Amino acid sequence: MTEISRDTLQARLQACTSKEATFKELVMLSKQLDRLPESEKTPEHQVKGCESAVWLIESQENGYCLFRADSDAKLMRGVLVVILSLTHGRTKVELQAMDLVAELSQFNLSSYLTSSRTNGVLGILKQIQA
Repeated sequence: MTEISRDTLQARLQACTSKEATFKELVMLSKQLDRLPESEKTPEHQVKGCESAVWLIESQENGYCLFRADSDAKLMRGVLVVILSLTHGRTKVELQAMDLVAELSQFNLSSYLTSSRTNGVLGILKQIQA
């Protein structure tokens, strides 16, 4: 994934003045997320409870958590870019101390997080903090 800072993402999404503009921005962001090979899209990596299929893979490097993720939906891939900007390169202790729901609420995504998508996003956040 091309590194886009949290602040840059937040500014880009907050600048969207309509639901359509936010959707277009999320689709543009989805292109930044490297696709996982089919061999890694396994039930073991799939996040439960998501409306769309979402896969999340965590690795550790020098005590820092590194995440790779993918989805079969462009919109969700855009949301994953935002989530990964908040979580990538932090320690497990840092991640567990974060209020990821509050952090995510600052990105102007509420109109896209329907109840079923919200459940999926909460599942992703829970898995990241586990």
